[in-house]
Amino acid sequence: MLKPPFDPWVEEHGSDTILRSNSLDDLTSADEVRDRVIAHIERLNGAMFVMMQGESLQFGGVVEFACDGKMHRTMFADAACFARSRIHAAAVVIGPDGKPKLDPLPTRSQVQRWAAIADNDDLLEDALIYFGRVSAPDQPHPPTFWFDIYKALECLIERFGENKKREDTFFALDWVPAEVERLKQTANWARHARRKFKKPSPATTEQEAKELMARLFRKAFEKAAAP
Repeated sequence: MLKPPFDPWVEEHGSDTILRSNSLDDLTSADEVRDRVIAHIERLNGAMFVMMQGESLQFGGVVEFACDGKMHRTMFADAACFARSRIHAAAVVIGPDGKPKLDPLPTRSQVQRWAAIADNDDLLEDALIYFGRVSAPDQPHPPTFWFDIYKALECLIERFGENKKREDTFFALDWVPAEVERLKQTANWARHARRKFKKPSPATTEQEAKELMARLFRKAFEKAAAP
């Protein structure tokens, strides 16, 4: 999902799996890189979670590539440190003439296309970041699940709703499932400790919430990419 030469991309250097992006080149300190890349990671995790592909990314530290090719690492106390074994396999596709078929020209993955769109769309970027937190690998059911679902949905409503009645016009869109209104009510009920609002009956489950948001994201980015 994150292959070069498109931005952002992942490289393997020995035992390190490194996320690279041109947007980090102008930063001058490891702290700046960490602050920016954590948002990048949450955004990418949100996109990959929608597509149910790839492993979730975790921040493990900062690497600087020096002019002489050496790598300088900066670790942080709160960074995730982990190791995993890797198995690499290659497949050769044979054409009707019995000869190997050449690889097609590289194209951006859908995650990379979404990242490019989100670079210039603050509301879609924020929506992906909130949804990326829902899919965090170290918290299958994060305590802020419904808060993040609500905020992600709010971003989409603000982005695609029209006029002053953004919520009404958003729910009326032909690509928005009817169940999304109940999802918003459930999230609004669950995110308040004092339960200020009435719980819908039946309430949306966490799994239903993830599936509905994934459907919304696909339609939202499809619409955002349209000329």
